[in-house]
Amino acid sequence: MELASNNLQQENTKHQLAVFYTGTKNIYAINIAKIKAFIITADVAINDTPTDNKVVSGIATIRGEPITLVNLDMWLGHKPLPIEEYKLIIYCEFNRRKIGILVTQMLDIVEKSTNELKYSQDENTKTSFSTYVKVENKDEYCVIFNAEQLLQDIGFRCDKGDIDKFKTMPLNSDKLILVAEDSHIARDILINFFKAIRANYEIYQNGKELLDRLKEINLNDIGLVITDLEMPVADGYEVSKAIKSNPVYANIPVIVNSSMATDSVTKELQKIGVEKFVEKTDLDTLYTNITLFI
Repeated sequence: MELASNNLQQENTKHQLAVFYTGTKNIYAINIAKIKAFIITADVAINDTPTDNKVVSGIATIRGEPITLVNLDMWLGHKPLPIEEYKLIIYCEFNRRKIGILVTQMLDIVEKSTNELKYSQDENTKTSFSTYVKVENKDEYCVIFNAEQLLQDIGFRCDKGDIDKFKTMPLNSDKLILVAEDSHIARDILINFFKAIRANYEIYQNGKELLDRLKEINLNDIGLVITDLEMPVADGYEVSKAIKSNPVYANIPVIVNSSMATDSVTKELQKIGVEKFVEKTDLDTLYTNITLFI
């Protein structure tokens, strides 16, 4: 009888990125799964709402909803252009928040595999990772910005009180929770949350580190895996497929904790065999789902 291998095979995932210019010739990108629509700026009403946050350029009425407009140039430390020079708004939703990002020009929609996404050369916490894209037949450096940092900086943050309430709700289990999360903002939130519920946890910056660690641990000690989706080196799809396709590990529950909450994403995760999908910063739902498994 042939024994099942405990080798966790990674499969490179393809990511679709919307690539654009802001008011500079620096090139930025955002995952298509976070985008609801591309809006012509001149087609929407924009109110110049007074705010202490210079990153916020006003409130745009998009599809009948008031949406916070964000100026990436200001946030990234560049001199902003007059608002009328930003021809497009990228209407996004992530972490249960809707915002509009002002851009001057869309360049392309590109597909990149996980191994083409590298940790950014810039130590600035506003950038997550980078890649190269073709612009006028030349390879140009492109930065995928840190969405969690952006949300925090414009005031959409997870407050201390949102975590402290869990101190009265400790887990009654010593089972190990393995976590993969590349954003330092999200990691800090998760670490404080796990401490509040007195969980036994280990957290890693990418899926490869988690999979490497998984092979070292006694299976009986593992209660759960929680993974982000969008990460360099090995992303959450690769983590989920490696676990669920291997008979040795397939019974380990996997929760995907991601800002990319679309029907296509959740359907793909269901096909892989992932038990639950939870949007980032939705700690109440995350807690409920953790208690289902450990």
